[in-house]
Amino acid sequence: MNKSLDKKLRKQLETAVIKARNIAETAATQVLNRLSVGDNKAAEYLTDEQKKLRNRLRAHGRQLGDVLKGGEQETKHLVVEIAYEHWHRMLFSRFLEQNNLLMYDKHTPISLDDCQELSQETDSSLGTTDGWELAAKLASKMLPQIFRIDSPVFELKFAPEHQQELEKIISNLQEETFQAQDSLGWVYQYWQTQKKEEVNKSGNKIGADELSAVTQLFTEPYMVSFLLDNSLGAWWVTNYPQYKDVLPLEYLRYAPEQSDDEEAQENNKEYKETDIPAAGTFDGWPKSLSELKMLDPCCGSGHFLVATMLMLVPMRMKAEDLTADEAIEKILAQNIHGLELDQRCVEIAAFAVALEAWRYPGCSGYRELPSMNIAWVGQSIKAKKDDWLSLAGDDARLYKGMEVLYDTFKDAPLLGSLIDPSKTVTEDLFHGGFNELQPLLNQALEQFEAEGNKEATIAAKGLTLAADLLSQKYELIVTNVPYLSRSKQCEKLQIYTEQNYFNAKNDIANVFLERCLELNTVNGVSQMVIPQNWLFLPSYKLQRKSLLQKVSWNLLARLGSGAFDTISGEVVNVILLSLTNISLDISQELVGIDTSSSKTVPEKADELKNNRLLSVDQKLQLQNPGIKISLEKLQIETTLSDYANVHYGSKPGQTTRVTRRFWEISNTLNKFWMLMESSPSLQNTLSGKTEVCYSLDTIKNFNIKEFGVRGSAAWGEFGIIISKMSKLPYSFYLGEFFDDNTCVITSTLEESIIAIFCAMIENKFQESVRLINQKVSVTKETLENTPFDLEYWTKIAQVNYPNGLPKPYSDDPTQWIFHGHPVKSESPLQVAIARLLGYRWPADIDTEMELSDEARELIKQSQTLSSHIDDDGIACLPPIRGEKAANERLEALLMDAYGSEWNTSLRNQLLEDAKCKGKSLDFWLREKFFEQHCKLFQNRPFIWQIWDGLKDGFSALVNYHQLNRQNLERLIYTYLGDWIRTQEHGVKEEIDGAVIRLQAAETLKTHLETILKGEAPYDIFVRWKPLNEQVIGWNPDINDGVRLNIRPFMTVPDVGKKDAGILRFRPNIHWKKDRSKDGESAPWYKLGLEYGESEGSRINDHHLSLKDKQQAIEDLE
Repeated sequence: MNKSLDKKLRKQLETAVIKARNIAETAATQVLNRLSVGDNKAAEYLTDEQKKLRNRLRAHGRQLGDVLKGGEQETKHLVVEIAYEHWHRMLFSRFLEQNNLLMYDKHTPISLDDCQELSQETDSSLGTTDGWELAAKLASKMLPQIFRIDSPVFELKFAPEHQQELEKIISNLQEETFQAQDSLGWVYQYWQTQKKEEVNKSGNKIGADELSAVTQLFTEPYMVSFLLDNSLGAWWVTNYPQYKDVLPLEYLRYAPEQSDDEEAQENNKEYKETDIPAAGTFDGWPKSLSELKMLDPCCGSGHFLVATMLMLVPMRMKAEDLTADEAIEKILAQNIHGLELDQRCVEIAAFAVALEAWRYPGCSGYRELPSMNIAWVGQSIKAKKDDWLSLAGDDARLYKGMEVLYDTFKDAPLLGSLIDPSKTVTEDLFHGGFNELQPLLNQALEQFEAEGNKEATIAAKGLTLAADLLSQKYELIVTNVPYLSRSKQCEKLQIYTEQNYFNAKNDIANVFLERCLELNTVNGVSQMVIPQNWLFLPSYKLQRKSLLQKVSWNLLARLGSGAFDTISGEVVNVILLSLTNISLDISQELVGIDTSSSKTVPEKADELKNNRLLSVDQKLQLQNPGIKISLEKLQIETTLSDYANVHYGSKPGQTTRVTRRFWEISNTLNKFWMLMESSPSLQNTLSGKTEVCYSLDTIKNFNIKEFGVRGSAAWGEFGIIISKMSKLPYSFYLGEFFDDNTCVITSTLEESIIAIFCAMIENKFQESVRLINQKVSVTKETLENTPFDLEYWTKIAQVNYPNGLPKPYSDDPTQWIFHGHPVKSESPLQVAIARLLGYRWPADIDTEMELSDEARELIKQSQTLSSHIDDDGIACLPPIRGEKAANERLEALLMDAYGSEWNTSLRNQLLEDAKCKGKSLDFWLREKFFEQHCKLFQNRPFIWQIWDGLKDGFSALVNYHQLNRQNLERLIYTYLGDWIRTQEHGVKEEIDGAVIRLQAAETLKTHLETILKGEAPYDIFVRWKPLNEQVIGWNPDINDGVRLNIRPFMTVPDVGKKDAGILRFRPNIHWKKDRSKDGESAPWYKLGLEYGESEGSRINDHHLSLKDKQQAIEDLE
């Protein structure tokens, strides 16, 4: 079997395919424009032949879904079709050539060089003078099921420059790419990359046009092998044990022995495996492979179809004494079947199967293959219904059949394999009788085609195959289902799933699970890659109950995050699931394997082979809390809800508007803001105290309706706050407002909180949570239902905390409970600079905040540093206006802070800790301070470093909270003005570098005066404020936050760092649109239309002229 494509080659292929699609679609658009395909009438310069081609292309476009209105016709579907077909015919030609399978005739393989030579022969009758075109034509003849030779698409020629670019892209691909078994799968995934990103970014509901792109996800090879080894492979070793070595079956797992000593078994002491496949022996399957039918109803690029064929070839060769050619022919005709929503996937899947059939070791290479049972299930009949039905004539049965076909597939582009012909009518038209009806349909279609309806006829013939495949039953169904939550589905899809699959309606993945079981024979098996959330979410409780009662659960592999090499983080957590379509009458063991703790694909693949199997009684799953599926035996006696209350957090709607980092607002909290607690970090048990939020009065005054208040019963109480995400980090809860990223646990008994805290410290509580819910985000109900042994953990608490839990204390300056003293800080130099420029932490100001005695003492000591505080929040790095250089002032503050401990060694250690080993404080201030400040304070800096771009030039540290209009003027005309005068004097005295320093300083002055004036595009724009409330010039509202107010300083021409403007370092700040949409009452509701977005889009990177703002104020007055 050919190897999979490695990462380096995958990346090269991804770049090539994305580039190729852009070029091909540009080329397709141009050629359609030349033929005036979208116009209401043909261009006068077109020949009669070109006009005929134009008409055929328009008909083809309508069949694809392009709308004809008032004579003009859309071409978006046609452009995609042309681009795809031309590129992939070239690409497939290269695949064939690289595998010595590009055939000039039945017996003669040729190369692309040969094609080029043949096309240049003067007496050539090949109809082309281009080698690539000849190769493409040869590929079309070899693959008539994939490329229609008579398609109008292939009568088009791209402009030479576009054609040459595409040829170059293909030629530059490495030879190994064309040998790897999975290359074709990656080709289609990469083809859809940009479309998928566009659809996801739009936030629109997903309909027929978007569904295939959004749900496309190439199945990893190890997933395919695991599922097939534990179905086909398990059947094979059971029925043909003497030939089990003909297949590698590296993922085949055997059931564990059952031990009476549960404790020993749980400790792995007596863990052994039997010789019985863990997924079962599949006794209900046919004994002859010729009778076994496999279907992938979402076959994509054919990964499961190819892998199944490659397994079946040696099996049938051994079992039936066949040659490789004979085995492949029978497998294609009898065993493998595929359905797919996207026609392009059907073509790739068919090509992938054909390619492997031709290059299988020991076979005779290229030869004509049987028609493949792979159908496009996403097309509908575009002809008018009356015209369609008229073809039946007087044949009542044919009339009924054609009506069923028409009605059944009217929503095919959206529903695909969810279509069930047997549900359409009660008459037995499709169930077992379609073979009788199909010849009659084909005869009618031939008549329809002869009457000039070629495109509709060809499409309808494809539907008959799809209908046939949808009407059959299959012993094995194996697939990677599409993933799409109900909230993202269009209304039509929501209605269909609710009416037909009510228990599964919340995700299309679960709907497909039910559909797969419908397509199974009795004793048939459905295997799938599917998201894991439904195993424990309350919204799927009824589906879990139904499946546990009605079908046999054979094998479940929990993969967790990182299962797909192309998806980072915890975006998709999946399982590999195997179910048998037979109800339980005796006890059934669900065998499982957990690889969720491993992070990479190779690790997960290895653990699927080697990790210990877990075994639980299927019927006992019905007794789990919420009927949640767990591979571990849950000892349910008491739960957290017996001892504590769990509270949901509030939903701060319009998050970017209503929340800030606490250091972004003024030193003193006022009625405008309230402290907020959010997700703790894993590193610190007292964390998540970084943000503030609009107060409830502010929310009410601004009428922010999206803001949902919850959890108020916990406010003012002490407890534990726990993140709902990932590893469930926790922290002390201090009684403040908290958001929906968390839950808060409180209790009337302090002893209970201490016991829960101890369980969390040892991660045992989190482990218990994850036993019953592996979703990335857990719910309040999950926490409440988590088993908890209060008696045990109380004993632990009495040992670890005999005097109770410690009072709040933090050395982290990003927490609002931080004491504010540099000596005990995790970032002493940063805190010292903040102190020097007059910043104070909330805990330093709020005398009522509950803090430890040590924190209060440090706050008291901090007051002794007040003599160092700058009067205007501006500290220049060079000495200016009688003030000492900033590094000298910083050292003086540190000397007082550390007292007798201060010495050169300590200073050097602080600099080393700040990644400035062997450097000076002045160097740190000039080169590293602001970059480190931005990173520490999460790219919302409150000390800004403004400079002129020279390392020995003007540079000042400014407390953002004090940078009002008056202080900006002071910075420009007093501090910078003094520096300019010094440099002017230096120029007169011919001091080295003075000329350059003067020029840089004057440039900085110009930029600062531009900001002071505030004319667009160096203005501040706040999307939630109407025009008459927008600030004029530099008069920032601190409540609007650093992100919006810093924009002029970053967007004036750069003096140093790229895109940093006049700042020493570029914070990672952008002004892209915010998520979600505003209602019609928003002041800038229609602004999105100016930027190619929809109404309500939350645009931030907008500019307003001074004139418009001043006029708005005058109009209001």
